[in-house]
Amino acid sequence: MGVSMIQFLADQIDQMDLALDQLAMKDRNFDRFALMLVDNVVELTLHKHAEDKKHENDLWRNLIPPRHDPKAVSDAMGQYFDPKVKLGKQTGMLTPELGDSLLCLHSFRNRVYHAGLRHEGILHSLGLFHFQNACSVLANYSPATWVGDSRDQIGLRAMKYLGNARHFTSPDSFRLAWERLREVGLSLGDTLVSDLHADMARTVCDSDEAIQFVADDSPEKKSRDQVIIDCKVWSFAFTDEAKAFAAQNNFTASSELAQVLWISKNYPWPTKADPIPSWQNRLKSLEGEKNPHLALKKYCDFMTQTEDIRAKIDESAAGLDALFQQQEDIARGN
Repeated sequence: MGVSMIQFLADQIDQMDLALDQLAMKDRNFDRFALMLVDNVVELTLHKHAEDKKHENDLWRNLIPPRHDPKAVSDAMGQYFDPKVKLGKQTGMLTPELGDSLLCLHSFRNRVYHAGLRHEGILHSLGLFHFQNACSVLANYSPATWVGDSRDQIGLRAMKYLGNARHFTSPDSFRLAWERLREVGLSLGDTLVSDLHADMARTVCDSDEAIQFVADDSPEKKSRDQVIIDCKVWSFAFTDEAKAFAAQNNFTASSELAQVLWISKNYPWPTKADPIPSWQNRLKSLEGEKNPHLALKKYCDFMTQTEDIRAKIDESAAGLDALFQQQEDIARGN
């Protein structure tokens, strides 16, 4: 038998209050723990929302069309996070921008937890912003019933916000709890936009310097545009598009290297191959953004859309640096 609704909601307050303690420490390891705690609250609440909608469909099973899209509800009952957000948007529990922010923040949680990525420069701000969004999710969640159970065990953290046990079944008690949690979270500050901007600026600067390094110090001096083309060519030269282009121009490669060299010189690459000017425009747009949801979206879109080319630029710079190291070792007789 599952826990009562009152127990479920009180448990979420426990986790949120614990997350506040971690965020107040302003330490990257505690920030990482807080981000996971808050994300867990969001995921559990969205899953409970999906269970409620399934229950409504079951109660009104003869209604045509059903109260809620059965497939969307079924998908949201699964293990994946995205369908839970999708259902929340469909039912009006989540605004589009809140839903998009939750998806982005959940992806950070996954990278921190599963891939071990650190994100020190933005982790604290992300944790605080996720906390505010979680308060919105909890405030927007409207259970069908507010039922407790004699076996409920309300923790001390939750009691700080809920007060006397006689009021635990009152929706107003929980509404006030979400408001109080939000207020305490806001008291810890908000540097989200400036932190995202600083992190994105470092990312753009690193790529800019890597492009210039390869352009200036390669055995054959290159333009910045050519550096970008060379970064792309090895992964592009053997695609169906590249092969079709070669066939249209009656070119038959004698080797893989010949294919790469021919595509590099003959394919109609975009004239403005150097991405840094457009990236700097996007950086400026982020700096002036007042809406934290849009700021996070701009940051996440940039990081996702440029991830592949940034990795290729880094590989080119690392390859050139390795060549220099090899030449130094040879010169030393190693």
